[in-house]
Amino acid sequence: MNGTTAVTFTATQAGEHMSAWSALADTAIEPNPFFRPDFLLPYLKHMDNRQVAICAVRDSRDGAFMALAPVARRRLGLLAPSATVHAGEYGPLGTPLIARSADSDTLALLLDTAVAHSGTGLVALPYLRTDGPVHDMLLEIGTTSTWQMTREAISLRAGHATGPTGQEQYGLLGTRRRKEIARQLRRLSETGDTEFQSLSALNDVCAAFETFLALEARGWKGRRGTALACDPERLAFARTFIHEMARTGRVRIDQLVLEAKPVAMMIMLRDGHRVWSWKITYDEQLSRFSPGAQITRYAMRRDFEEPDLAEADSLAIPDHPMITPLWRGQVPYTTVLLTRGRFATARLSLTKADHALARGLRGLAKSTLRRVRRQTTRDDPA
Repeated sequence: MNGTTAVTFTATQAGEHMSAWSALADTAIEPNPFFRPDFLLPYLKHMDNRQVAICAVRDSRDGAFMALAPVARRRLGLLAPSATVHAGEYGPLGTPLIARSADSDTLALLLDTAVAHSGTGLVALPYLRTDGPVHDMLLEIGTTSTWQMTREAISLRAGHATGPTGQEQYGLLGTRRRKEIARQLRRLSETGDTEFQSLSALNDVCAAFETFLALEARGWKGRRGTALACDPERLAFARTFIHEMARTGRVRIDQLVLEAKPVAMMIMLRDGHRVWSWKITYDEQLSRFSPGAQITRYAMRRDFEEPDLAEADSLAIPDHPMITPLWRGQVPYTTVLLTRGRFATARLSLTKADHALARGLRGLAKSTLRRVRRQTTRDDPA
């Protein structure tokens, strides 16, 4: 199609494509650090044993990649299998990598490649940002090609801009809350010398990440077994990906230090003109000083100093109780569904209903688990 060809390969076959893949990731019209080989290859090796194909479209003349996304056959809801772009808990951003010279035909070929691999006529793109050119291309595909498109309700998670808009958002925190955060920092400083730091050099980042792992493991995530250090495969993935991203200057670790000891840390990933807050942890024994809010507030100020940075994405759930009041911008995203054929409209409607039902059941299960945990804590306060 227009001088392009499709290619599909697995993580173990990625070696011969690394140069073209990295070049596309560096120049994509919308950056996505979670679709870079630095993140995706360690993740697939250590965290996901299911078959994930890396689907790409390349220029037939020079072999340059024009589009790329990891794809796997998944059940989006309870019933409908789809060719689903691989995005989830550790990288909730499903925007494919698209070259600046690509057009909607290029993206359509990527969709064709995904369904050919997965053996299903339905494509799902979860966690897709709706405020960028890739979403606009999908809208064009849905109106000018054989594909039909729909999307689920748009969700909003916290983020912030830079420049004058970012400064305005920084000032939107209520006066009472702003004074309280400042008071808590003064009280923390009375217990010992405090300092905010930002680390970006490779050796500094890798050393600080080990401190982060230990601090996270001592908190509630460690007690629940969800901390990065609690599982050997999860730990291997995280260490490898942080090292690879830091090697090219794409990791910044912000930390609040008390008496030379980090008590709050936030890991920031930089790619192109955007930055993402990947993980945060803090010393829970100092909760009365709001160390998580302190480092989040500082990270926003630090983002203002980053050259050529346009915005930050929290990656948090919508209405997150800690970060949403502090980062007052909004990042819109949704799940986009595409299919084609005589019954395309009916298939899209049924798939949306199926996915909504599955989400409702998962939400019910999570709320039940939270109630059980709260009750267990009350019954056994020790």
